[in-house]
Amino acid sequence: DKGITMARAKAVPKKILLSRLDQWSARFNLDSDPYLSSIRQAIGSSASLDFWSSLEPDDYLPRPLATAGNLQVRIAKYAAIIRNVTVFLPVGITWKAISEATTTFAEFTSTNAASPVNFLEFWQNGYGVLDEKWRIGNVAELDFWIIIAIIFLTILSTVLLNSGRAISQKQQSEIDRERQVISFELKSFFAIPRNVSKKGVDESLAKALRNLTSATEAISIAAMNLRTSVRVQPELQEIQTEVSSFHKRLGEILKVTRE
Repeated sequence: DKGITMARAKAVPKKILLSRLDQWSARFNLDSDPYLSSIRQAIGSSASLDFWSSLEPDDYLPRPLATAGNLQVRIAKYAAIIRNVTVFLPVGITWKAISEATTTFAEFTSTNAASPVNFLEFWQNGYGVLDEKWRIGNVAELDFWIIIAIIFLTILSTVLLNSGRAISQKQQSEIDRERQVISFELKSFFAIPRNVSKKGVDESLAKALRNLTSATEAISIAAMNLRTSVRVQPELQEIQTEVSSFHKRLGEILKVTRE
C-alpha cells in the first residue's frame, strides 16, 4: 500500500503532462506524428486510456534527431570535396607547363640550332620566348602552395567533421534523455488506477448478465433436445430443472439491473 501511495504521489498530473507533451512536440516539430497527437487527445479527453496504456511509449514515441553540429559536418564535407578535386590540380598545371615548354623549346631550337641550350635550362630561363608563368620555378612554387592548401583542407575537414559529430552526439544524448523522461511520465500516468463510475459498472454488469443468460438459454435448449432424442432419465431431468431455474433467476436479476 505504501508503494502504491508513493507511485500515485509521483505521477505527473494530466495538465502538466499535456503541457510537456505540447512543448516537446512544438520544439521538435512533431505535431504531425500520429502517436503523439492521438495520445495527447486521448489524455485530454480521458478517452480510451486502457488502450493507450497497453502500448509501450518507448516503441511509439518519435525520436527527434539532433541538428547541432550539422553546419560543421556540412562544411567538412564541402572542404573534403574541394580537397579531392584540388589534389589533381598540381599534376594538371605541371603537365600543362611541360606542354608549353616543349612546344616553345622546339620552336626555339629550330630557329637557334647553334645555341647549346638543354630543355631544363630553357624551361627555367625562358630566353624571352617562354611565358614566365610556365617557367619551372613559377610552376613549382604554384604547385607547392596548392599542396599546402590541400593539407589545410584535409586538416580543416577532419577537425570540423569530428567537432560536428561530437556536438551532434551530445545533443542527441540530451534529446534521448528527455524522450525517456516523457516515456516514464506517460507510463506513470497510465499506471494510476482510474475511478470507474457506477454507471460504467452497471453497464458492464448488465452486459455480462445478458451474455450469461444467453449461454444458459442455449444450454437449456440443448438439454431439451437431448431429452427428446433419448430415453428420459432422472439425472437428465434434474439437470434440465436446474438449468431452467438458473435461467429464470438470471432473467429476474437482469430485469432488476435494467430498472
